[in-house]
Amino acid sequence: MVIVVITGILSYASLLRVVRTRDSVMHTRDVLDASSSLLTALLDAETGERGYLLTRDSLFLGPYRSIPSRVDNALTTLRALTQDNVSQQRRIDTLRLRAHERLALLDSAIADEQGGRGQLAVRLVAHSQGKVLMDDVRGLIGRIQAEEEGLLHERTDAEYAWRETSGLVLVLGTALAAMLALAVNRGFDRLLESRQRAHHDTQLANERLQDQAIELEQQALAARSAALAAEEATARARGALRSAEESERRAERLQAATEAFTGALSLGEVANLIVEQALAALGAQSGALAAVESDGGSIRVVAQRGMAPSDATTTQLSAPLPLYTAIRDSRPVLLSGPENIATEYPGLVSVHGADGVRAIAAFPMATGGRTIGGLLVRFGMPHELNPADRAFMHALSRIAAEAFERARLFDAERQARAAAEAANRTKAAFLASMSHELRTPLQAALGFAQLMRGGVYGPVTEQQAEALERVERSQLHLRRLIDDILDFARLEAGRVRIEVEPVRLEELMQDVVRLVGPNAARKQLALTTKIPAEGVAVLADHQRLLQILINLVGNAIKFTPSGGQVAIEATAHESRVLIHVRDTGVGIPADRLHAVFEPFVQVDDALTRTAEGAGLGLSISRDLARAMAGDITLESQVGRGSTFTVDLPRAVGA
Repeated sequence: MVIVVITGILSYASLLRVVRTRDSVMHTRDVLDASSSLLTALLDAETGERGYLLTRDSLFLGPYRSIPSRVDNALTTLRALTQDNVSQQRRIDTLRLRAHERLALLDSAIADEQGGRGQLAVRLVAHSQGKVLMDDVRGLIGRIQAEEEGLLHERTDAEYAWRETSGLVLVLGTALAAMLALAVNRGFDRLLESRQRAHHDTQLANERLQDQAIELEQQALAARSAALAAEEATARARGALRSAEESERRAERLQAATEAFTGALSLGEVANLIVEQALAALGAQSGALAAVESDGGSIRVVAQRGMAPSDATTTQLSAPLPLYTAIRDSRPVLLSGPENIATEYPGLVSVHGADGVRAIAAFPMATGGRTIGGLLVRFGMPHELNPADRAFMHALSRIAAEAFERARLFDAERQARAAAEAANRTKAAFLASMSHELRTPLQAALGFAQLMRGGVYGPVTEQQAEALERVERSQLHLRRLIDDILDFARLEAGRVRIEVEPVRLEELMQDVVRLVGPNAARKQLALTTKIPAEGVAVLADHQRLLQILINLVGNAIKFTPSGGQVAIEATAHESRVLIHVRDTGVGIPADRLHAVFEPFVQVDDALTRTAEGAGLGLSISRDLARAMAGDITLESQVGRGSTFTVDLPRAVGA
């Protein structure tokens, strides 16, 4: 009896140990599931953000808004499950920080897009910081899972060992009980002859032993049933783990496809990437991508892999082909075997039979509610897409449609930009040719007028001399306009020669005052100059800087009423010199400040304006300043005057 009791106690203890090790195994699997859920949530967040940035469709932000709570739930679950593991707790703290940084970066990109800063959002997405954060997250999750997988291996081994121990205890207990029963039976047989009166007691004892044996047998059966149930649970857990791993691999593939599509710009690059991603994900032998032509009624194959050249043709959308049906009806076409192909498309049996095609899947590519193309994959064996495969292809088709449309828009924009640049070069060449052709006869006419006024062709009266002087002034004005057009054309064509050298401002301002001073005196304007007492020099082309200042001071004189002031002042800083041209003239309205530097624009374009010019002076002046590593800025108030500031590099040692 003692042996039976001991055997029962040992059996119970071993079964209890099996249950505990089973709980440890399930605990470890919960940690692995929680870490996988965290990574999946972050990948879903990136997919939603890129979907919104690419399409500006707020539907992508619906699932995206739930990501922070999913991330926090996953982190909370991980912390609770690993509270007895200090190393895992440290990794989870770091993982929480990286995950929230990544979500903050995604929120920033979405906020920029919603705020109208789309280009900033695209640069933020294209920047490598997001990838670095995701690499950190994957690395941390990988280390967490590696440690948990090691624990899982140890605990699974322990579970199997205790299960075997329990079975061994039951077997030994049963054997001992059987041996004990045999010994008792033999004893009772020996005592039966001498102790007839104890026969009844012996029978009762034998029955009790048999009951105990049956009970032990039942316990053994129960233990075996528990072991089978544990094995089935382990198999189910492994299947779930494989499904999670497959989902993670598909998510990573979609992420890689999104990043690849972001880097590809041309239609050909995007189309080839789409086909390659689809074939790699499904293990297909060949595939193609077709785009709907602008007429909406024909299809053009843009990319293909593993297909004969005759398959890549431009045909009508109404053709009875699986890919065209998917595009035409905006629905997937799935043909899992040769019998399906023969039933749905009997005309393809001979063609696909020769190519070794045994299964076909075609998916439409749609964006903005419009189907723009389709994706075809072909298999060398009968193949039925499971729900995960179909979901992956739907997601890939959606992302690919957005990338393909973006590439198509980029190609159109690039062609338009090339056409605009060609037109700009033609315009610059025309202006240069026209200005040159006008300048030659104008110079001759000006010379003849000066000779006539000088009496070379005979005496002229006072009235004739005055008329000839007006002709000369008009011709000089016209020549200045033509010179401006020539400078503008050279700047547009990039043919202006700039010779940078140290230029002393004191000498430069003397030249400016000598050239424009008489104009200021005729209008009774006070023209003043001011430079630092120690003198200062700038790095510039002397003639071009003189041209800039003459233009700015000349404008100030033209737009300042009689009795006003025009001042030229220079201030030196550590590496820059600022030359201010201030006047007390009419000023410029705030809504016109941005336009004064545009070509052929004049602020005083009213019918009563008194200033002359083609509106090129300020545009040319700013372009010349920028060509010398500087710039021109403007501050103005109507009725109080304007200040133009020329910013140039300071010469070393000056």
